[in-house]
Amino acid sequence: MGTEDLHNGKESELEIVRIASEILNIGYVCNICLGRTFSKLLYGKTNEDKGKIVRDFIALLLDSGLNINVKMENFQEYNFRRLEKVQSNKSVCSVCENIFTEIIPKLVKEAIKKVRAYEFENFLVGTVLNKTLYEKDQMILKISPDYSESIKDEINRIVGKSVGEKTGKSVNYSDPQLQILVNLKKLKIEVKSKSLYIYGGYKKLVRGIPQTTWYCKRCKGKGCKKCNWRGKMYRSSVQQIIEKPLIKMTKGKKSSFHGSGREDIDVRCLDYRPFVIEIVDPKVRSIDLDKVKTEINRSKYVQVSDLKFASKEDVIAVKEAKNDKVYKAIVTFNKKLDKKELEKLSNIKSVRILQKTPIRVLHRRADLLRERVVKNVEYRILGKRRLELIIECDAGTYVKEFIHGDNGRTKPSIAEILQNNVRKIILDVIGIRK
Repeated sequence: MGTEDLHNGKESELEIVRIASEILNIGYVCNICLGRTFSKLLYGKTNEDKGKIVRDFIALLLDSGLNINVKMENFQEYNFRRLEKVQSNKSVCSVCENIFTEIIPKLVKEAIKKVRAYEFENFLVGTVLNKTLYEKDQMILKISPDYSESIKDEINRIVGKSVGEKTGKSVNYSDPQLQILVNLKKLKIEVKSKSLYIYGGYKKLVRGIPQTTWYCKRCKGKGCKKCNWRGKMYRSSVQQIIEKPLIKMTKGKKSSFHGSGREDIDVRCLDYRPFVIEIVDPKVRSIDLDKVKTEINRSKYVQVSDLKFASKEDVIAVKEAKNDKVYKAIVTFNKKLDKKELEKLSNIKSVRILQKTPIRVLHRRADLLRERVVKNVEYRILGKRRLELIIECDAGTYVKEFIHGDNGRTKPSIAEILQNNVRKIILDVIGIRK
């Protein structure tokens, strides 16, 4: 060993003494908090072990006659040869306030009890500190920036090790199925399960229900006179019908519904529209999707197919999908239909139309100008004023407005081409190009 190595070793030794003495001068500090200041040294030892080693080392230096500025209450258990024995009394750690002996063991038991209600393969523990613990922890980290670790890491490790041993499950840092939060502001354990995602396609067989649940704007779902004490603006929804057996089987809290576009409330969807339903905080993850499908398909309103487990990434894919649609519209016009004028509809092949945001949705959407393509229009005369239209068009086309023109906000439109205003439209989605 050269002179330089001896010099560097001496500096490191002095640095350890400086850090330890500064920590032990705060007041009484438990072995875990003392050891945390040297957490990045001595691999394989617990912080509590490291704290004991450092305390022993400082005690040796004190008994050797070295003058170190520390609180002697940190050395109650030592029998010094040169120093008087410190009077023993029950001390509270000035850093953690004894949470590792008085609080964490109770929270560990609570965590183990709560996670038993969930089906999971892996988990991750996190910690929220109260203001006092956070400030004291920051003080420790500043005293020993090179060697210390956060009190959160120590708590996470203790709770994680206990949960793992009791449940046989492993920690997963990247994508845990279960999140265990040690909340030291509330002194409680909070557990949340990773959302369960299920992909499928749905048909809406009736008019008069929305795709997603519409809660009453006035009471926010609590129930009031405006919504007839239901909390919702409509008796049901595609989401409610699909979520019901899923929430029951998974014991989840609620659902979020993600559809590849949506049809209006008064429009049926007679082809399977892709969707992903997210079950929030499920307790059971291994469910039989065939049974789910059977349960849903008992409904007279909604049918589903091709159910399979999905991921959060599938939500993005479904939302961003641009599927062309085919619509069937039964249209009643104000005037009698002119067969010669109807022939103009046969010329609608890949026609570009311009659509301003419809008047009916201006209250919730920005007033923009959109360009869409109507691929094809076929027609069949049903009566003097009634027409059946089959319209194939881009995703995102406002089909009703393409038919009636929306007071000139959509150009061209069927009404404009035929010079015949529209009285009524009955619309169905009959094809979704996958």
